[in-house]
Formats: sequence, C-alpha cells, structure tokens
Amino acid sequence: MTETDSDDRAELPFDPILPSVRRWAMLKRETERIGAERDKLRDTIARAVIERGYRDHKGSQYLDLPMEIEGLTRIKRERRVTVTADSSVAEEITRSKGEEIYRRAFPPVPTLDTEELYVLLQEGVLTESDMDTIFVQRESFAFKGVS
Repeated sequence: MTETDSDDRAELPFDPILPSVRRWAMLKRETERIGAERDKLRDTIARAVIERGYRDHKGSQYLDLPMEIEGLTRIKRERRVTVTADSSVAEEITRSKGEEIYRRAFPPVPTLDTEELYVLLQEGVLTESDMDTIFVQRESFAFKGVS
C-alpha cells in the first residue's frame, strides 16, 4: 500500500449508518442460512416421526424422545384438515339441477373491466378527473441490499 492509498482512505468520511448496514447484511445472510438448516432438520425429524412415531385419535403423529432436549420430551407432527369446495364439481352438480339452482350457487359477480374504463374515457362518458379518482396510486417499499 502506498502513502497515497492510505491518504485516500483517511479522507473518506465516516457515515454512522455503515455499522448498522454491515450488521444487517450479515444477519440477513445468517438468517437465510439458519432458515435453510432449520428446514433440513425439520424434514429429517418429520421423516423420523413418520417412520418411528405413533398416532393419536386425531391423526397427529408423535415421537417420544429418549431424554429431554431443550425442554422437549416429544415431537408432534400435528394433523390439520381443511375443507375446500371443488368449484368445477359444484358447477357440474348444480347445473344438472337446473339454471335457478346453478344461479343460487353461482351468483353473477360484477367485476371491474379497467380497459373498458379507458374506452369510456375516449368516448367522453368519463372525464380525466373521474379516472384520477378511480385509479388510486398506492406506494409501498421493499427493503433490499443492492450490490
């Protein structure tokens, strides 16, 4: 390193945000690494619960640990059930029962056609002021480090 190099560095002003940015970037990388490791461990443990565990009356699976580890004595793979309607099957069944039944189950839902709004503007039905009122800008920010 030459004397000029060290002089150039000495002239750089210190910005107090730099330590925070450095720590944030390090923690972000570490969090991603820890998250990936946690997910791999979770998958390994889940396989063990499936292979070696037992089920309760609700279908959840358990694996008893041979000793307490960090306050844990067993691992639970909790069963969760969600019920969803298959709209294509519902449509088929209700249509077979008649148009009135179908319309009760599938009422027409008004949807906004934004392209049609521009056509209405061109036709003079809507004004620029109307359009400015209809189309509202919403601002959001994503926090990212950029290299």
